[in-house]
Amino acid sequence: MDEHAYIGELLACVVYFAVGVRMFQLGRRTGEAPERLLGSVFLWMGISAALYVAPNLRPFESMWTELNFAGRITYIPPPIMLAVFTRRFFRPTDRWGAWVAWTCAIMLVAGVTGSSLGGDLEGFSITSGWFWLEWVGYTVPFGWAGAEALVQYGHARRRAQLGLCARMVCNRYLLWSLFGAMQLCLALVLLPQYYEYEMTNEFTAKWDALYGAFGILSLVMIWLVFFPPGFYRRWIGGGETDLAAAG
Repeated sequence: MDEHAYIGELLACVVYFAVGVRMFQLGRRTGEAPERLLGSVFLWMGISAALYVAPNLRPFESMWTELNFAGRITYIPPPIMLAVFTRRFFRPTDRWGAWVAWTCAIMLVAGVTGSSLGGDLEGFSITSGWFWLEWVGYTVPFGWAGAEALVQYGHARRRAQLGLCARMVCNRYLLWSLFGAMQLCLALVLLPQYYEYEMTNEFTAKWDALYGAFGILSLVMIWLVFFPPGFYRRWIGGGETDLAAAG
């Protein structure tokens, strides 16, 4: 793994765990399911990132296949729960939203199961049909989340101009859409990366570096959503009280 991708995975572990814990704390105070659901998404993503980065550490170098397989398995819940969150938060009354969530879940589980039973425990075989089921299953939920947030950002921006929506709330929609976009870019970068790996049995530095860059950018977006620093709140909010960030 290239240094950029390695750093990105390490940062991902820290950020995802921090966000997951924060959302569970918020859910405990509010008693609301969406916060706990989103907290579960990031905690599972943190576990998966830790498993994927572990083979780069000397004590675990010999467990490359086993840890990559464990990383795949623990990455099954996040896209499914994110799709459920998007449906409940953005499309609670639209039946098609439930179908999108269920379809992604079935494709993801079927892809991982089929490729694993076929001997591809790491999930790197891009020429396999099982790979594409898995890829679509975990890519669509992030793209969907980003698209829905972008639509809501447009609505919130117009309301903010009229003083009917806090600017920080409006900005969070934008950041969430950018996070979805960065995750979508990560999934797209995997395609040439995995193709070269299947052909050469190694990851090339250029795709690893690009993957790491998109990964770090996605972490910046999510950090600003849940842990916006004071200067950022002042810049975006213009003096507004940011109750969510303060909590």
